[in-house]
Amino acid sequence: MRLRAEYSVGPDLKFLANLDMMHLMERTLRRAGIPYLLSEGFNPHIKMSMGTILPVGVWGQKEYFDLELNHMPMVDFMTAMNKALPPGMHIRHCCEIPLLAPSLMKVINAADYIFMMQPTGLDLENIAAQILGQEKVMVQSKGKNKLKQKDLRPGLYDIKVESQDEMEIIMVRVSVNEPLNVRFDEILDVFVQVGIDKKYMLDFWRRGNYIKKGEKYYSPLEKV
Repeated sequence: MRLRAEYSVGPDLKFLANLDMMHLMERTLRRAGIPYLLSEGFNPHIKMSMGTILPVGVWGQKEYFDLELNHMPMVDFMTAMNKALPPGMHIRHCCEIPLLAPSLMKVINAADYIFMMQPTGLDLENIAAQILGQEKVMVQSKGKNKLKQKDLRPGLYDIKVESQDEMEIIMVRVSVNEPLNVRFDEILDVFVQVGIDKKYMLDFWRRGNYIKKGEKYYSPLEKV
């Protein structure tokens, strides 16, 4: 069978690199006694694939991985994993998916980032409207060998602002993966361009990953 799991990565683990996260999850699967399947060949590995990479320094509320394993009830999988995971990580939901379902990296194409700000003295709602009103939003993107100009505007789907307990919250929904991957550091570059300094940021995290179909957004658990 093949399952898809939704998990959270708390603030205490936000500095784990992608490879470290993979190793942590593999150790947890072994410690939890999960009957995972191995690939064939000279260097067998657990048949697990992660979703979009969580940027170092950013924690995540709804991250995903797929796993192939011998049959196991979903509730037993979640219970065993949550006992074995380190503090700060938690399996939130899981479901069985078809063996031939496309990988997470092929279907996830949108994400939300949340920025919790101390009062900036800026009209953030007006700034958000100005960004979305531009035909182009240019940043310098780091290519393989050189810097190049990149237009983020087609991948900036929405920017919302709200106030909460003397704090200001900015939500940015962006395109990820193909055809346009808007990186977290590029969002910060856009903020700097419009006068939103990182010094105002109390916290930031990825709230969710989505499958965008037209104008609708689906959880990777419901759109398989």
